[in-house]
Amino acid sequence: MRVTNQMVTSGSLRNMQKSMQRVDNLNNQVTTGKKISAPSEDPVIAIRALKLRTTVDQLDQYKNKNIPDAMSWLDTTQTSIQNVYDRLQDVYYYCEQGAQDTFQTKDRHTIIDELQELKDAIYREGGTTYAGRYLFSGYKTETNLIFQDSAAKEGLSYNINESIDPAKFVGKTVVLNEVNADSINDILTGTETYTAPSTNSVYQLRLAYSDLDKGNADITINVQNADGSTTMLTPVIKSVADTATYYDVTDGGVNYIPETGELIFGKNLYNSVKNAQSIDVNYNKSQFAVGDLRPEMYFNCTQSALQSDGTIKKTEFTVDEEGQPIQYEVNFSQYITVNAQGKDFILHDMGNKIDDLSNSVQSVLDVEDTISRLKELKEDPQYKNNPNAMKQLDKMLSDADVELAQKRENMQKLFGNNMTNFQNFMETVSAVQAKVGTTYSKLELIETRVTEQYANFRELKSSNEDVETEEAAIEMYQAELVYESALATTSSVIKKTLLDYI
Repeated sequence: MRVTNQMVTSGSLRNMQKSMQRVDNLNNQVTTGKKISAPSEDPVIAIRALKLRTTVDQLDQYKNKNIPDAMSWLDTTQTSIQNVYDRLQDVYYYCEQGAQDTFQTKDRHTIIDELQELKDAIYREGGTTYAGRYLFSGYKTETNLIFQDSAAKEGLSYNINESIDPAKFVGKTVVLNEVNADSINDILTGTETYTAPSTNSVYQLRLAYSDLDKGNADITINVQNADGSTTMLTPVIKSVADTATYYDVTDGGVNYIPETGELIFGKNLYNSVKNAQSIDVNYNKSQFAVGDLRPEMYFNCTQSALQSDGTIKKTEFTVDEEGQPIQYEVNFSQYITVNAQGKDFILHDMGNKIDDLSNSVQSVLDVEDTISRLKELKEDPQYKNNPNAMKQLDKMLSDADVELAQKRENMQKLFGNNMTNFQNFMETVSAVQAKVGTTYSKLELIETRVTEQYANFRELKSSNEDVETEEAAIEMYQAELVYESALATTSSVIKKTLLDYI
């Protein structure tokens, strides 16, 4: 084959261009640290880089955002649950003291205040927030578990459906016709007949709330019997102001005391409903106190909200029996539930039991005050020289002593019985706490695994995309030598032709 000068020149220039192209590629690798600058240079590397970058970005989201956020949420939850447990334990210690009646008269007022403060502290934990979200309100993270201030409860009323387990019946001995020192004048003038205190055995159920609406249409009671049938009860509405009768219930009747949220059953009725499946009570409440638990977090209910134009907006709420888990994705297709719901460990019954304890202490204080008042009246000149008055005062004082003994006994029994109740409450809280702790431990293991995955995939990504700088520099140096050699060789190969002489 004949080789011409043109063929030699073209081949030399083509090879020089390839050498220059290699120098340029290696120069880009050295300066950028990347194997390719465009997908067309190596489609395999480009496709693999897209996959690895997506994986690394996801792992970075899990490692540096989702997992730390979930841990912080769980940390705050654990602290709040522990606070609830500690406050319940404080109440338990009071129960131990009260069961022995080690309280002095001068200490009883302080005890009542401290018990109420413990109740408020338990409920306040329901308003714990993390990053502006309420922790214990399920999906309603923008809504407090409690009415945190007056504005939160303004214009709201509820129709509440509460199902009560008959196992929650409490038998108690109550005092009727309590001695009232202020009635001495009416008794002496004959305008009031003195009735000595008496006791009555009743069976109590507590609704979740007190200070309920008082109309006959504001409450219905349906007993779901064991055989599947339903029995409707008609309660008699009583008032705590009538101390003579509000615990005075017929054997087959039930009294409803709106102020305390109590249902007082007579003996025969109790015996007929104690083995029922449930006792379903529908009642209305339009007066709430700051710190009360919001009904929609616990019960199926209807909220009526007064609007600015005077209309009423009704909203139906239904309790999700399956719960309302808030989940974080913490690894590929792996989710962690970070929230605990307040309804599972901050219970109405806790506050009601504390109120019962406070009321029992207050009832003893009231009788002690009555005794002190009667003793003062005996020294009052108005009665001191009046034999009838002195006789009546002695009778009332004797009855008040008996009443005091009964109420102190009731108080001791109540504190003793509530030792078990508050142990059970603490166990309930501990179960939730253990679940949160287990979740946190699992999250720590996931964090370790994700950290390892993140490091491995970053290494794979670097191995796929990045060049070894030292090797690339050596290769570039070699490529430059080849290029310079090509220049020198080409200049000696290309000879002068005939045209150079024309």
